[in-house]
Amino acid sequence: MKIGYARVSSRWYQAELQIAALKSEGCEKVWTDRTDEGLLNTSNMEDFLAEIGPGVTVIATRLAAVARSVPDLLHFLEKVTEKGASFRSLAEPWCDTRTNSVSQMLQTLRGLVEFEVELGALASGATTRTDVVGISIGRPSKLSEPERLKAISLLRIGKSAAEVGRLLGVSRSTISRLKAAALK
Repeated sequence: MKIGYARVSSRWYQAELQIAALKSEGCEKVWTDRTDEGLLNTSNMEDFLAEIGPGVTVIATRLAAVARSVPDLLHFLEKVTEKGASFRSLAEPWCDTRTNSVSQMLQTLRGLVEFEVELGALASGATTRTDVVGISIGRPSKLSEPERLKAISLLRIGKSAAEVGRLLGVSRSTISRLKAAALK
């Protein structure tokens, strides 16, 4: 049995074209959703999933009618396959769980979701791009970490920035900046 899915919202105003395409593919029933959320709405998803089962093929004219993002698509495909049904998109022939390895397709989509999450974290600054690729911005530090610790210790026991700078072979201003950063 073939069941079509058509989202009929302000974005998908051409409901007749979707329904006609699904009927020409042999869909005995066409599930029309009139909300902007589509199957993202939990009650719509539950109602839709109640209609499908093993041996049913769900057909959509395009993936954008079913999901607004890769995570939404992954969630939808997992729910359909859990029910024992298959899915096919008319506009995206690569998304056909009848012929492709379902587990491979879902694994690829999971990888894409993880990739999107990483890109989002980079864009939001959660981790800086320099941390990811292992580079630092600016000039190299004149002092190694052990030298920095030694300088801070000398400053704490009362040595002046000029004295510490001469001892470590760097300028007084370098030690002054280190002192200001260490006192924060």
